[in-house]
Amino acid sequence: MPVRGARDRKSAKSAMTTPLVEHFPFLASLSAPARRTLAQLPVRRVPARTGVLRSGDQVEGLYLVVSGALRIFHVAADGRESTLYWVRPGQTCILALSATFKRERYPAWAETDAEPVAVVVVPERVFRELLAEPGFRDFALEVLSSRVFELMISLEEVGSLRIEQRVAAFLLRHADPTGLVQISQERLAAHLGSAREVVSRALRSLAGRNSVATARSRIRIVDRAVLEQLAGRSDDGDG
Repeated sequence: MPVRGARDRKSAKSAMTTPLVEHFPFLASLSAPARRTLAQLPVRRVPARTGVLRSGDQVEGLYLVVSGALRIFHVAADGRESTLYWVRPGQTCILALSATFKRERYPAWAETDAEPVAVVVVPERVFRELLAEPGFRDFALEVLSSRVFELMISLEEVGSLRIEQRVAAFLLRHADPTGLVQISQERLAAHLGSAREVVSRALRSLAGRNSVATARSRIRIVDRAVLEQLAGRSDDGDG
C-alpha cells in the first residue's frame, strides 16, 4: 500500500508538470485521476488563419488554449464577419463548452488568429467527469461570467459608439506594450463587422488628430490619451 501511494503521488506530480497545467492553474486543485487523464490528452497544433469550427458543427469537447489565440466570430447573412471574442492561453471557448454540455451544434465560427495555436481538446466524456470537480466548476463559471461581461461590452459598443470610437476601443484593447497593433485594415474591419472603406476613413480621421500612425498591416498608437477619451475610457484605463 505505501508503494502504491508513492507511485500515485509521483504520477500526479508528473501530470502537473505538463504545459496544460502551467496555463490552467485550476488543474492543480483537481483529483489525481483527473489530472492524469488530462495530462494524457494530446496537444494539437493548428496553423495560423485556419478554421477550427464552423457554425453547425458537432463540437468534439472543451477547447483549452495553450498558446496562440482562437478568434470566435459571427457571420451575417450578407457574409460580413464580426468578432465576438478571442480565446487566449489559459482560457476556453464558452460557446464550445455550452454546446458540449447541451449536446448542441456550435452556434458561431472559430479560427486561429494571426499565429499558430496549440490547443487541448477535452472529449465530452472527460468533460462530464470533470463537472464533479469543484475546481473545474469554478473555472467554468468564471469563464462564463467573464465572457458574458465581454459580450455585453461589445454589444454596447456596436449599439452606441460610432465606428471611430469602436476603432479606438479596439486599438486600446489589442495594442502591445509599445502601442503597436499588427493588423491589416481589412482584418480590422472584419473584427468590427464593418466595411474596409469605413474603417479606413476612421483611421484617417484618427491619424489627422495625430493619435495613430498607419503602415502596411500595422497601426501604432501615438497619443493614447486621445483614444481613451474618444473610447470613453479616460477614467478607467484601457478596460
